[in-house]
Amino acid sequence: MSENKLPTKVRIMFVGILFSAIGNGLVLPYMFLFVHNILGFSTLTAGFLLSYGAMAALISSPIWGFFVDRYGARSVLMFSLVISAISYASLSLVHSLFELFLVFTFCCMGQSGMWPAQGAINTFLTPEHLRERIYGAQFAVLNLGIGIGGLLSSTFVKLDNARTFEILFIGDGISYLLYLSAVIFLGKVPNKSVGATESKSEEDQGWTTVLADKIFRKVWLISLFAIFCGYAQLEVGFAAFSTSEAGLQPRDLAWAFAANTFLIATCQLWVTKKLTNYSRKFAISAAVLFWAAAWAALALSGLKFVSPLFWAIACQFIFGIGEMIWSPIMPSIVNQLAPDHLRGRYNSASAATWQVGQIAGPAFAGLMLGWKVPWLWIGMLISALVAISVIASRLNLPQREQNKIR
Repeated sequence: MSENKLPTKVRIMFVGILFSAIGNGLVLPYMFLFVHNILGFSTLTAGFLLSYGAMAALISSPIWGFFVDRYGARSVLMFSLVISAISYASLSLVHSLFELFLVFTFCCMGQSGMWPAQGAINTFLTPEHLRERIYGAQFAVLNLGIGIGGLLSSTFVKLDNARTFEILFIGDGISYLLYLSAVIFLGKVPNKSVGATESKSEEDQGWTTVLADKIFRKVWLISLFAIFCGYAQLEVGFAAFSTSEAGLQPRDLAWAFAANTFLIATCQLWVTKKLTNYSRKFAISAAVLFWAAAWAALALSGLKFVSPLFWAIACQFIFGIGEMIWSPIMPSIVNQLAPDHLRGRYNSASAATWQVGQIAGPAFAGLMLGWKVPWLWIGMLISALVAISVIASRLNLPQREQNKIR
């Protein structure tokens, strides 16, 4: 097999990931509408549910990391997929508030276990020089699947027909079973990275070792604040600013999000290849700087300079460039720092940055925009991201991390 060709088992994993991404795409745009319009709960309850889901995932994340290291990534992934399949399909049966929160808790716990296990498997199957390629390809597959799922759901979902929403959740549940089938077909997965030589030290103390890793702590904090000022502001902040300050209609936002998704699905692999010319710390710094530029473009939409819609689309396009740089590089850094027997913990800790961001980010955007200080909000984001970019450029990564990716 060519040194630069992804292993066959990784390609099998991609098939499963595509199935689950299509399922996510079916329900992702409609969870809020399901809770509010179909079940009849208030917008406050619907918003709290999404924040609660991120909190449930955050709380369970360290436990899943321990399970990955103790029982193996493949076993944990299979178990989490079963939980996700049953719980998401069960959303089609809920009626009361108690049932909703109970089922959604299991949905988020299943997702919390899936990500670190999936990341560990892909790392175990892939040699170091292919890490960026695998994570970049995985991100492209995710966006492609979500886009396909969104298109499928948009063809038949109706706000006045609860049955159409029930079909979406059942379809999402089935998608996880298809992913499970791919993992079963995968067969045995090694518990050590390709070419790894490290042995487990008797002095390693699990989470104590993770927390004592100074370099990882810096990487974790950079990731946390970058996500908080970037990804976590998209759902609430971008939409609210675009409609209230730029005067765009909600339907206009679909064009901006479509530009982002199309860009990633078509250009991710090309960008990943180009990243071989740069060190990882430079790439992370550049990704964060692109996100700052994206918010600057959004600010121009609020100033109504030229065309607000043009700048809103430009915001999502520029943000997508940053995403295509971030998505293959950050997981590669995390998994290079992680010893094999603690890979589950490192990956679950990395996933926690997303969960914390999803809890705090929308709340911050809602608070600032609710106080009618949108320009302060966007100015703070741009300033913070520029500062994070400078800090990332000074990361003291191990020598093998600073080498150009081959």
